[in-house]
Amino acid sequence: MKKPSMSDIAREAGVGVATVDRVLNHRAPVRDGTRKKVLQAAERLGYGEELFKALLREEDASTPPARMGFILLSQDHSFYRTFAEALSRAATQRAHPAPEFLGFDIEDVERMVLALESLAQRVDIIGVVALDHPLIRHTIKKIAASGVRVYALFSDFSPCGHAGYIGLDNQKAGRTAGWFAHRLLDKNGVIGVLLGDHRFSCQESCEIGFRSYLRENNNGYVVLEPLKTHESEAGGYAATQALLSQHPDLSMIYAPCGGIEGVIAAIKESGRRNIRLLCHGPVANGELALIDGDIEVMIRHPLNQLAETIVHAFINDLREPNLNAVNITVPFELITRENM
Repeated sequence: MKKPSMSDIAREAGVGVATVDRVLNHRAPVRDGTRKKVLQAAERLGYGEELFKALLREEDASTPPARMGFILLSQDHSFYRTFAEALSRAATQRAHPAPEFLGFDIEDVERMVLALESLAQRVDIIGVVALDHPLIRHTIKKIAASGVRVYALFSDFSPCGHAGYIGLDNQKAGRTAGWFAHRLLDKNGVIGVLLGDHRFSCQESCEIGFRSYLRENNNGYVVLEPLKTHESEAGGYAATQALLSQHPDLSMIYAPCGGIEGVIAAIKESGRRNIRLLCHGPVANGELALIDGDIEVMIRHPLNQLAETIVHAFINDLREPNLNAVNITVPFELITRENM
């Protein structure tokens, strides 16, 4: 990939090339707001990774260490364990303390609410992966009013005073899965859909985008009502078994959720190797599953890039809080057995 030029960064930041030169080469002082715009543009374009990290460390040196907390889903799932490790690395590389992590099952709303209230007493800013549940929104609104910033990660909330959302464009991810389904299936294909939970708004948006694309390009597909995996391997296995037993003509499963390992196990056990699986990831042993044909296409979260984006956004927010809700989307990766 060609290294972006200073002209590219200037265009991205909306400033002159001379301003970019002053920021990146320390030729003359630049206003903090302008400097930040240039650095953010350079980050988006992937300019000089090592130089850019050095500039970020210099920028962070005058900022008090940020106390970050994260409420994720259970780290028994490899996805969230890997994500927590990436967040820890991103924070410590920026000379900030290791974040505090708490993990819960997706439907453990009351314990999650208690943890949110407790965590808000110990940190300056919180990232949350949770259902769009009224009790969770009520708690976030109360915490935000106390001055602690709260961001939705992966899955957004209805407005509740949270500082913003950082994750994928989920509706676009769903439409992309629909694009693949349309090209992989014969006419009149029967497609099963699996979701972690119906209140998990990221997955609801994926399902909406998926159905929308197939509806616009109607080829006689039947898209079944979604079944829940509860974001667990056991839940994925049980939901897939139900699909297989109830629909002998099933030809594809779209699963923008956790529990994919159980989905794969149930399909293998059934011996129905003709069923194509479109899923989101990363997934434990996902590359082997792609090579073996257990997964047809994976829409993968770039966890390291997401972690760096989140930590960078948190530090900037604490330095200069945003008055309006922030929406930061990170591009997803499309993985098949041929492009790993």
